[in-house]
Amino acid sequence: MLASILGAQLSWHFADGWVFEPAAVGPDIVEYSLKEGPHAGRHAIQHFYYQRVAPGVETTVWYEESGAVVHMTWYLETQTVHRFAALPAWLAEDMTVYRGNNQDPAFIEKIKGLISQGPDWPRHILNDDGYFKAI
Repeated sequence: MLASILGAQLSWHFADGWVFEPAAVGPDIVEYSLKEGPHAGRHAIQHFYYQRVAPGVETTVWYEESGAVVHMTWYLETQTVHRFAALPAWLAEDMTVYRGNNQDPAFIEKIKGLISQGPDWPRHILNDDGYFKAI
């Protein structure tokens, strides 16, 4: 069992074929690549908030450049994870637009343009469970 997700290199998996690999969790960032799923090819570094809420249970939450809010609850003993994410309506319509690297200024400009054109509401909610493993 992992003692903490902090400092871990992970592969994490959700329904509908989402595979984040590799995902490196630091003390205040997560760096991930989406290997499979609706926006496979995405690479991002997200600054997050972390809390150990109980022995073997940790949470992370971050706000993405699209306006998406992502909250993860990590259950270390079972190596399962619960995701709650609220995605802007424009992003949920076509997640392929999220392919790219959020460290690339051209990608950020593209996302800013989409934000200004598309509706934010109604938010698309992801409320699902997955699993993770150390790699």
